[in-house]
Amino acid sequence: MKWLSALFVVLILILVGIYYVIDPEKGELNEAVRAQLGGTYIQLSDGMTHYKLEGPDNGQVVVLVHGGTIPIWTWDKQIKALTGAGFRTLTYDKYGRGYSDRPDVTYDQALYQKQLLELVDKLALTEPFDLVGLSLGGGTAVNVTAHYPDRVRKLVLISPLINNFKIPSFFHIPVFGEFMARIAGIRVIVNRFVSLFENNPESAKYTRLFKEQTTYKGFQRSMLSMLRNDAVGDYRHAYRIVGNQNRDILLMWGMDDTEITQEMIDSIRSLIPRLTFHPVAGVGHGIVFQKTDAVNSLLINFLS
Repeated sequence: MKWLSALFVVLILILVGIYYVIDPEKGELNEAVRAQLGGTYIQLSDGMTHYKLEGPDNGQVVVLVHGGTIPIWTWDKQIKALTGAGFRTLTYDKYGRGYSDRPDVTYDQALYQKQLLELVDKLALTEPFDLVGLSLGGGTAVNVTAHYPDRVRKLVLISPLINNFKIPSFFHIPVFGEFMARIAGIRVIVNRFVSLFENNPESAKYTRLFKEQTTYKGFQRSMLSMLRNDAVGDYRHAYRIVGNQNRDILLMWGMDDTEITQEMIDSIRSLIPRLTFHPVAGVGHGIVFQKTDAVNSLLINFLS
């Protein structure tokens, strides 16, 4: 028994050592680092937020909300198209992603809704804005539209989350979830990202940027909190509210998407029967990266 106990202690020490040795989070997002990175930042109640506000000052404001893992540059190609068409675009990094802070808070639906509304208010964007949400960002967009209907003019949902998003159960286990996230989690989300950028000529550039955000302290903690709370939970109540609003809504979806399934899309359409639905063939969850021209054309025609 003593021998087994000693072996167990040694094993635990080895695992703890591995956990800390392979920690990729060596960087600290602070004022000096952000000065080198460049970009625009604003202090909100839960932390510093990295954002871009581009296009003509008198253009209709379009707020674009990225998904759960890929930050602000998700929208690079949409920004160029929208500002070229006369719109004013606001994009930003959600907490825990890109160059925004990784506050030690609960990453849930309420946090993401609060960040978006605080950002818009602090930038003094008082007129109703158009709201575009991708994947998890679609859930955030629906929540804001449901609870603050007078703030939103038109709503665009691109492969949006509604419910039943499957998360490996071991991520919910304290300590073990942290260990698995460190050992395999980052590799899994990087591989997923690479698949979404398949055939994109700038995939190498964006893969480097994606990996970079994982090196700043707090990334893993924010990711686990997001997975363990209702950020990836049930948004159907908000969809029902939006379905009863008098509003123009566009839904885009890649027909090969295995993350946001046909069943989920059917559920959204049943809750918002009056929306305009555009399925896009030959693409999955990477629709904004792999079918850029189609997405931009649908977006501009709808918002115009």
